Amino acid sequence: MVFGRNRTPHPRPPGAPRTEPGWSADDWLQPPPSPDVHEGGESLWDAFNEESRRMDLAFADTQPSAVVPLATSAPGAPAQQPHAGDRWSVDDVIAFARRHNRVSPRTMLWSALYVLLEGDHYADLRPPPTQDGWATMSNLQRRLHFREHIEWAARHGKLEAMAKYLASLAEPDWVHMGES
Repeated sequence: MVFGRNRTPHPRPPGAPRTEPGWSADDWLQPPPSPDVHEGGESLWDAFNEESRRMDLAFADTQPSAVVPLATSAPGAPAQQPHAGDRWSVDDVIAFARRHNRVSPRTMLWSALYVLLEGDHYADLRPPPTQDGWATMSNLQRRLHFREHIEWAARHGKLEAMAKYLASLAEPDWVHMGES
C-alpha cells in the first residue's frame, strides 16, 4: 500500500536510479507551477475597468415591480376570504398568516386556536410552544411550527374554522419578524 509521498510500492536502495519514466528524483522538492503574475501597472487596471464596463452594459438596471402589490389591504383592516363564496385553500391561509411579515399568533391566542381545533385529541399535532419554549425558538422556527398547524388543519378538514379564527385576529395579536 502506498502512503504519503512514497510513490513506489517497494522501497529502492538509496542512490539507485528511478526506473519509472517521467519521474525525476527531486520532483517532490519543486514548488507547483504558478502563473505569471504582474503586480500593479496601469494596463491591469485598465483591463479591470473595461471588463466592469462590459458587465454593466450586459445587464439592465433593476426596475421596480408594479405588477404585484405587496399588500392588498391596510395593516389594521379586517381580512376577508380570498374571493366571495370561495373556500380557503392551504396556500390562502399560509399567505394570510405571512402577510405583513407575520410569524404566528401570540402564545395565548395560538393556544386558544389549538383548543378550537381540538388538537389535544390528536397525536399527530404538536402543541403550540409554551412561554418557556417560546423563548428558545427563533421566529423562523415559530413560523414553520405554525405552518405545520395550518397543513394539519387542512388534512383534518378544519382549515375553514382555522381561517375564520385567524381572520378575526387584529394585527397586534400577531408576532411579526423582528419581534420576540
